[in-house]
Amino acid sequence: MCSGIVNLFYCQQKKTIIIGLNKSVNFVDFVALRKEEFEYNGYKATVLIPDNFNGKWVWKTEFFYAFDQAEQQLFSMGYARVYYEISDMYGSNRAIRLMHLFHLYLIEKYGFKNRPYLFGFSRGGLYAFNYALYYPEYVEKIYLDAPVLNLKSWPPRNSKEHAELLKEYLLNEETFEKYSFSPIDYLEEFSKNRIPVLIVAGDTDETVPYDENCGIMVNYYREQGVEIEYILKHGCGHHPHSLEDVTPIIRFIEK
Repeated sequence: MCSGIVNLFYCQQKKTIIIGLNKSVNFVDFVALRKEEFEYNGYKATVLIPDNFNGKWVWKTEFFYAFDQAEQQLFSMGYARVYYEISDMYGSNRAIRLMHLFHLYLIEKYGFKNRPYLFGFSRGGLYAFNYALYYPEYVEKIYLDAPVLNLKSWPPRNSKEHAELLKEYLLNEETFEKYSFSPIDYLEEFSKNRIPVLIVAGDTDETVPYDENCGIMVNYYREQGVEIEYILKHGCGHHPHSLEDVTPIIRFIEK
């Protein structure tokens, strides 16, 4: 079912200690890193475990090493980091089943706590949202960054990604237009699970427009009186993801 290699080495990390609510102190620390890369059910997996591992883990669903300032700081605080490369499935039912099998495997092999912190960046938002929708008891919190939540907003028509999406979801152009299958179509059910959510996005994102994606989720939560945290970056497009000062993200995870 799985095979791979194990490396043990040391890496330099920038560590942030949260002091109270408003201050943070940065310094450089050395953290022993256990890195495992292997295949599970035919797909590549990466697991990073610090020497001060506390049982908690961050599962980033796409773009593992991109804009990972918050993940680096959490790693230095004892959080493991995980990636399962099931790209081009667009958060489909098949992807969610694979994720859950992988999830159970990680708990058994590494002694991870049952509920990870899901990080969904861009199209990774499809995986993070749908996994939390179907397996809410297996998710601690969810951080979405410029997430795709509306498959009729992204990917663009006539793109390679759109063709892959149709194939993965067993749709054609007619059924694609007819049926509702995006995360924004399941906000009522999702919100009832009361999983803490943080959204970070730019208000000038032309790739995954805020008003067509996570803005719909934010507005729904506010209308229903359901708590949600969000940070709207004025004048920012799809990139860069995350924040220059990741203290709000760390605070959300830690509280």
